[in-house]
Amino acid sequence: MTKADKMVIVALMILALGLLIPLFNNAPQSNLAKVYVKDSEVLSIDLSQDSSYTVEGTNGEVKIEVKDHQIRVTQENSPHHLCSKQGFVSDPNTPIVCLPNETVVRIEGGAQQDTMIQ
Repeated sequence: MTKADKMVIVALMILALGLLIPLFNNAPQSNLAKVYVKDSEVLSIDLSQDSSYTVEGTNGEVKIEVKDHQIRVTQENSPHHLCSKQGFVSDPNTPIVCLPNETVVRIEGGAQQDTMIQ
């Protein structure tokens, strides 16, 4: 491998990273999150107001915190506590799923439409 080959590879890597940056910066902002237990909506949360909420999941209470337009599960009853370890979420493409409690926290996306079926 010559020096020119290495320079081409580095240039392509930099170009690829540069093309990925707009994908992460253009996430749609939303001010609404919904909490579902067993596929039914139990709570609608305004993300513009910092607050704490409690919902009743299958295995007990699930405590939810909203801070700085982000949402997280702070405490829940599950074997590995994966929901509370996930931390804050602000992206509509990243739900918080607590399977033992059958609880899902989902940020509602903007009015963008990916596909249209006619």
